[in-house]
Amino acid sequence: MFEPAAGHHLFDGDGMLHAVRFKQGIVSYANRFTHTYRVMEEIKREKAFFPKCVGELHGYGGLVRLLFFYARSMCGLVDASMGMGVANAGVVYFNGHLLAMSEDDLPYAVYVTSAGDLETMGRYDFGGQINFPMIAHPKVDALTGELFALSYDVLKKPFLKYFKFAQDGTKGPEVSISLQEPTMVHDFAITEKYVVVPDQEVVFRLQEMLTRGSPVMHDKQKISRFGILPRDDADESRIIWVPVPDCFCFHLWNAWEEEDEIVVIASCMTPADRIFNESTEGLQSVLSEIRLNRVTGTSVRRPLISDMNLEAGQVNKNYLGRKSRYAYLAIADPWPKVSGIAKIDLQAHKPGDDQQGNAGSSDGVDNIRVTKFWYPPNCYGGEPMFVPRSSDPSSEEDDGFLLTFMHNENTGKSELLILDARSPSLETLARVKLPTRVPYGFHGTFIGSNELAKQKETIGS
Repeated sequence: MFEPAAGHHLFDGDGMLHAVRFKQGIVSYANRFTHTYRVMEEIKREKAFFPKCVGELHGYGGLVRLLFFYARSMCGLVDASMGMGVANAGVVYFNGHLLAMSEDDLPYAVYVTSAGDLETMGRYDFGGQINFPMIAHPKVDALTGELFALSYDVLKKPFLKYFKFAQDGTKGPEVSISLQEPTMVHDFAITEKYVVVPDQEVVFRLQEMLTRGSPVMHDKQKISRFGILPRDDADESRIIWVPVPDCFCFHLWNAWEEEDEIVVIASCMTPADRIFNESTEGLQSVLSEIRLNRVTGTSVRRPLISDMNLEAGQVNKNYLGRKSRYAYLAIADPWPKVSGIAKIDLQAHKPGDDQQGNAGSSDGVDNIRVTKFWYPPNCYGGEPMFVPRSSDPSSEEDDGFLLTFMHNENTGKSELLILDARSPSLETLARVKLPTRVPYGFHGTFIGSNELAKQKETIGS
């Protein structure tokens, strides 16, 4: 909302939700800043006041800003116990609440009004059941209705916790996961029986600020590993750690079980800390398959698509935690802008067995079939979102729609595109012209009318 006092990073922006509603043939649009505690306090002061976690907390200057903020907190000028989160990364709907999330705070509950507007209800602690941050990528099992989540702490042990909620919102036990130091855990995965927890090479070391560095750094001596934990366990005693060398996955798109193995579909980034720190190396985000053997404790990682950066996307949510054939991902080029959408067929096809379409093409890349949809010149978009055409469980996995925002940098106009996810070319079915620019953002969700009708009007319910 306000210009940063020092450095800016795209992860630091105040959360704003953009909502497009379809009702009885009429489309409406609304955008609202999520009224986090920090936004409301900065509105009072009419300037940026809270430190920006990524862009400003570098070296001595960042350390001074952090100490100065806590000094103001101790003097009562600001209440740090109310949270410093920006609620700008992810959105999930669970148990009657639409939650805007970032991993530095509790979620914020947002209510969708009958007119399609957005109202921030406040920080949501699941009825007093949690008092610590959640990462921005919790997982909802479509079959059981459960929500699975992680929380990490950069200052004190346990540095990582796993917990879940039953369909009615009742919280299960907190499972402390032993780590030697705080680690960046932006995402994780679930299967029908397990949770897959990354412990990778990007770590938090606040002492690096004393040597003019960033507290988020790449430990090149560390060997990444993935923990496999039965998802109903109450402690970590049965977790199995499987090393996956030279691996950093910012996002994990899906995982499932195959005999003794857990198959993880993820995008592997190099350099591992490129999105947090300046680097002369170009970023690569390679869609990969990682096989974790629970019996031998070994792993095999292979690239699926090697000629394009694939980031921000999803699978059909009805297949989350179960074997899926398709993934829908943003083509992040030129980084960090998104120039198109890729529909990935994870079942191998022979090169030459591909079809051609008017709006896109299917290419045999690394023996994986890819259907690409490119935005027009000087147009860029965001995360593609898959919406099933029906609730029929017998429907084909890709029978649905892809929704994505697109912005034209020549005209300054934004649109919501609706694509046919099954068509050979990802055919455009509709274009919704929006009255204002939609900035390039992060993650979103789709909420059906039945779910919206079950919204709870207070955060305590």
